[in-house]
Amino acid sequence: MLFVLWFEWKPENKAKLLARWKEFKFPKEVKVIGRYLLIGRHISVAIFEAPNEESILKVTYPFGEIGIAHVAPALPLEDALKMMEKM
Repeated sequence: MLFVLWFEWKPENKAKLLARWKEFKFPKEVKVIGRYLLIGRHISVAIFEAPNEESILKVTYPFGEIGIAHVAPALPLEDALKMMEKM
């Protein structure tokens, strides 16, 4: 399943976050589509595919003391439109 994660941090946690990003490895079951920095916002975004909740926890838990991870399931708009037409 496809997910979008946006991660917010406070400026005072920047050094901790940069160190964590350098050492962090996504779990093998997670397929990363892309990672982005929202310039000037103290927010990063990751788009990835994950098979289950445990995989999402493996991605978010290591950053819990640095900032707040928000995760939402995502669906390509074209797919969503086809599904909604059938409803």
